[in-house]
Amino acid sequence: MSKQIKQGNVTVEVADSIAPPPKAGKMTPAEVREIVKARTGVGLVCSASATAIETLGAELEVPRGVTAAALREAGARAEDIDLVISNLEVVINTLKQANLIFDAEAHNLLIKLNDRVKASRKQNGNIGVAFGSLTEYFSNTSARKLT
Repeated sequence: MSKQIKQGNVTVEVADSIAPPPKAGKMTPAEVREIVKARTGVGLVCSASATAIETLGAELEVPRGVTAAALREAGARAEDIDLVISNLEVVINTLKQANLIFDAEAHNLLIKLNDRVKASRKQNGNIGVAFGSLTEYFSNTSARKLT
């Protein structure tokens, strides 16, 4: 089974075991700051601790609610979501690079058109009016740079 997370026209599907809790994505910055920050490797330490509990048996009285199974489940969830986030960061990087490429392609087309409009509006003033947004776009000299 899986859970879909949707935002706009993007859908991410994750395993039910790592479906975000209902409050995820809706918390205030203050609420986020109050969450205990786990250290790197929390999932692996949970797994090792679960094994230690099973090995020791009755030699250690564990706190109520802390079981080998609970530790393994919480640790696996922590590790699994880390992997999903890592994979999404690769996807986001790919999309950001695609965005740069698409923007550059569009910009270069506008450069060619702007050159023609600048030359043509001297003979026909209507051209300058029709392409007001193009002229405004290139009024900032940093926008003119070729990519």
